[in-house]
Amino acid sequence: MSENHLLEAFASALGESDSKSTFACGGTIPIILNTSSPSEHTSSIMPTQVFNQTVRTKPVTIRYGPSGHGQTLSLPTETTKDPAFLNLISTCEPASFGREGRDVFDEQYRKATKLDTTEFCSSFCPYETGIIDIVTQLLMPSVKREIAERPAYGPEVLSAQLAEDVRALFIATENYVGVDTMTLTKIITSRSNEDLLTIMRAYEQRYQRELGRVLQQKLQRDDMFMLDILAQVLIEDRAKQHEMERKIKSTTGMGIRAELYKLNVYSGPSGRFRAHVDTPGSETQIGSLVACLPSEFEGGVLSVSHQGNTVQFDWSASSPGGQQPSIQWAAFYSDCSHEVQEVTAGHRITLTYNLYASRGSGLLAGTKHSLDAIHLPIYQPLMNLLGSRSFMPSGGRTAIGLAHAYPYTHSTLHRSMPEALKGADMMLYEALLASGLGIEFIRIMDFSDELDGFEEYSDGKDMDDSGKDPFEKNVFYRSGFEPMQVLDSMIERSDINQGLPGWTRLGHVKWIRRPRDLQLEMAYLAYGNEANITTKYSAAIIVNVPSLQHRLQVLDG
Repeated sequence: MSENHLLEAFASALGESDSKSTFACGGTIPIILNTSSPSEHTSSIMPTQVFNQTVRTKPVTIRYGPSGHGQTLSLPTETTKDPAFLNLISTCEPASFGREGRDVFDEQYRKATKLDTTEFCSSFCPYETGIIDIVTQLLMPSVKREIAERPAYGPEVLSAQLAEDVRALFIATENYVGVDTMTLTKIITSRSNEDLLTIMRAYEQRYQRELGRVLQQKLQRDDMFMLDILAQVLIEDRAKQHEMERKIKSTTGMGIRAELYKLNVYSGPSGRFRAHVDTPGSETQIGSLVACLPSEFEGGVLSVSHQGNTVQFDWSASSPGGQQPSIQWAAFYSDCSHEVQEVTAGHRITLTYNLYASRGSGLLAGTKHSLDAIHLPIYQPLMNLLGSRSFMPSGGRTAIGLAHAYPYTHSTLHRSMPEALKGADMMLYEALLASGLGIEFIRIMDFSDELDGFEEYSDGKDMDDSGKDPFEKNVFYRSGFEPMQVLDSMIERSDINQGLPGWTRLGHVKWIRRPRDLQLEMAYLAYGNEANITTKYSAAIIVNVPSLQHRLQVLDG
């Protein structure tokens, strides 16, 4: 595959990750069987690592049975014929599923058994293992964006009819023979509030005056009812904007609450659950978490699909994650179709949690946790690109602008970077870390007099006759994240030509995605016709691609 095709595939994955975040994620938490080791292993739950998979979690205890006759099972068991294990399997009851508002039993569609939460308890906790923190930081950006982007008021596009109304209102109020109250009344009394709001905005934009003020000056007392109509429209609009601001603020720190729902057992040779979409239990439910407890089985792949994309989670004994005792998990949105493929042997035991939107926070990007980056949709396109012999064989600089806004020049909040990366940016960072290749975060700042911000950065299409980007010499970068600078000295063009202390010229860069957010980087004195205060903004990006030889050595392990 050519470099251009690989770049397009990678850029496409970036775009999809940015617009939709990701619809599913999963990971592995290995279990430590020897609990007599030093004190760091004596707590019920220990920290986990994502890449070397350090064992940090104790076996899972399940307590079940009627009051006074309860039984205890510790997973994993030494044998699949363990009496407590077999007793749990036999204690479970057939599991139903919802169809048209009714609970239905149909083994052709679903063959499984279950225990309700009133019938068992478990020592496993998705909070203590860090799973909920990961799911919150990775899946919640899409939920927040959906809330923030819901329209608060009328259509943004001006239809032909509304454009004609704007023109007619102007003519009716500016007529040299007097105000045409008939036209005004017809339009103002017959249009919806949303249309009137759009008309008022378009009128002000086109004629540089507020329609309400114009009418206030020109209408007679008997016609002032039209002002009352417009005032009511503005009152409703302010209320909607206030509600939208409240919604946006409510997403700050939004997290996820997990509520245990069922223990399910899918047994071979024919345990299954055909593709289906769950019905959310409430308006705040956003998804589900499935934790697979350690037991030997084959088959039972969890397949999760959304808008033509599918991710599969194989937790069987023959899968890579099944080679050692572990808790394997997957989380996905409520609108995802998911299927448990046929279990061909053994017993697949899972705990299912309903996930609800709640308050929370996350500083997890790049830290040790149980997320498996190989399940992220951007991982394979990235590996294909880095492994290509046609992609930057000598290495060099490539630039990937961050998709979200971050306070990376704030006096104190800059310290939260890069752990505070979220959504698509967190996915990209985790995938790059999982590749084993070194990466670097930098801030770039443009001093080109000819350019206005970052939207004009060259992507190689605007080269001069020498083949060099004419703007490269005026773009500087600096590694890491630091507070904004306020300089008490003057910066002149000669200073820029000679270079800025602490900053390096960016040079030629292969752009994959442009920066989308700018932060105030520097304030300084500049000399024009007179001295004035000038501000410069920076954008954060990820750069550096090793040579092909080095990449292949790392990727081949």
